Amino acid sequence: MGKSKSYLAMRTDYDDTRDLIGSDLRELANAARKLTRHAIQLGSLGFGTFFFEWLASFAAMYVFSA
Repeated sequence: MGKSKSYLAMRTDYDDTRDLIGSDLRELANAARKLTRHAIQLGSLGFGTFFFEWLASFAAMYVFSA
């Protein structure tokens, strides 16, 4: 009845854990920066396309009305 249980003590190295979490957060921040930069580039490309379509339509109206 009086058996003593022996447990393996888990040692946690907090420095390694902190470094891993820091590395993951840096990667996440880098991915967020890239996503933002690409979204801005695509948005500006879309605006440029819209502007040139608008310009071309008015140029065509001018040419065909003359």
